[in-house]
Amino acid sequence: MALRLQSSDDLSNNHQGRTRMKLSPSEVQQEMEKVRTNSYNQFIKRVRLRNVRGFHDETVEFKTPVTALVGTNGGGKSTILGSAALAYKNIKPGQFFPKAFVGDESMSDWSVEIEMVDKSVFRDRTFSRTAKFTQSKWRRDDFRERHVEYVEILRTVPAGEISRFKKFLAGNMDDFNTTPLNANTIKYATAVLDKSIEHYKIVQKKDNPAIKMYVGATDTVAGYSQFHFGAGEASVIETIDRIELAPDNALILIEEVENGLHPVAVRLFVQYLQNAAKRKKLQIVFTTHSQDAVNELPADAVWASINKRTWNGKLSIESLRAITGEIINTRVIYVEDNFVKEWVENALGRYGKGLAESTKVFAAGGYPNLVKVSQFHNENPLLAIPSVALVDGDIYDANTYPALPQHARFIGEGYPDATVFQYIYDNRVRLASIIRQRCFLSQFDEDRILGALQGVMNSACDHHLYFTELSQRLDFVSAVYIRGGMIDIFNEENAEFWTDIMEFVSAQIGAKKAA
Repeated sequence: MALRLQSSDDLSNNHQGRTRMKLSPSEVQQEMEKVRTNSYNQFIKRVRLRNVRGFHDETVEFKTPVTALVGTNGGGKSTILGSAALAYKNIKPGQFFPKAFVGDESMSDWSVEIEMVDKSVFRDRTFSRTAKFTQSKWRRDDFRERHVEYVEILRTVPAGEISRFKKFLAGNMDDFNTTPLNANTIKYATAVLDKSIEHYKIVQKKDNPAIKMYVGATDTVAGYSQFHFGAGEASVIETIDRIELAPDNALILIEEVENGLHPVAVRLFVQYLQNAAKRKKLQIVFTTHSQDAVNELPADAVWASINKRTWNGKLSIESLRAITGEIINTRVIYVEDNFVKEWVENALGRYGKGLAESTKVFAAGGYPNLVKVSQFHNENPLLAIPSVALVDGDIYDANTYPALPQHARFIGEGYPDATVFQYIYDNRVRLASIIRQRCFLSQFDEDRILGALQGVMNSACDHHLYFTELSQRLDFVSAVYIRGGMIDIFNEENAEFWTDIMEFVSAQIGAKKAA
């Protein structure tokens, strides 16, 4: 029997039954195009923070309907989230930026410039508004209204410790209404939690519906209150219910989206957010420390905030630790994505002459992001050993090559995954038996493997999908095994490809930075 590892799509399908949440790559691109062409009735395009909580002058651009803010503790994620909320006058600034009578004197210089789309103001272009903190209060002249749903981190505090639940410790049921959950809340929360909540209800105080509690039920319909929910269960149900009940075109802000959730539920929940944004034309911004959440989004949807500096791209949580000095006295190489990370790590082991044991490779997002990240690393006085950036060769041009800084260079002259796959394909007959062994394909004869390789090449699929496509043609044998095996074969056969790269890496990070 062929060994098969579950992909993100598998998890989505297995946990959702008939509920499809995950957007296809083409749907993701379509949603990004809507943002690019200003097709939303209301949308925050970018925020520029000046002197706000340590941000000197940083701009965050929202390029996708769902945006993740990642970064270190105190790095500025929540500040960016709050700056987005300032865009609409029905949100009180003090909810995100309260001023104490002592210690907050610097707030007098704060300003947030917000570029936005609002078809009721201008149908054919964006416009800007600036929120300023002057004379001990926020000035927001001529700001618009929009429904904003702010899902705070308090949602995962045990129900017994939240003041609004005290009303449910004793009382009269005549003061409360009990209603079934919204149908979409049931549908999507069931998908994320992998358990039926069709018998769950919501109990709300008649004279103040904001005082509410969810009531669960077992398969036998034995009831239990939210006091006895798990933190993750309560978080998912309440957040999804608030999103589904919010009007279309709303702005949804979520603190620490992964709080209380299992990694599988985190991935499914982010898939739900993308699905909800598409269905309801929502703009969603969330903070997170979860790599599982980041992995579900395109690179343009991820912003990293580190020491009040911002970068757009899929910086891994591990790479953030390296940039900020949590991983010290270690040589560091920054690359664009996980494929190149595995490729370079394999090459270091083969040709690094001892560098592999003392060097970490981190995925830091596409060009020019990884070059900027490496520069930031090298300017960090906490880090004694410099870093280098290895840039994908698909943007290589002899005329622009000198533009790369001293700490960066290209890997080859094409797309990394295409470089590896093309070499394997060109030499497939000679390498057939080795491919069978290294890629864990012993259940297939060589003709079947060669036919699958030919089929992938004939399909002209996106180079990012080569290994996934080959996996599908070989009864879903793990694409991870196939990719790793082909990387190993390529590197073994192409020592000369890595000679200059290894010499560059050794020269750049072989010694400590000068004091």
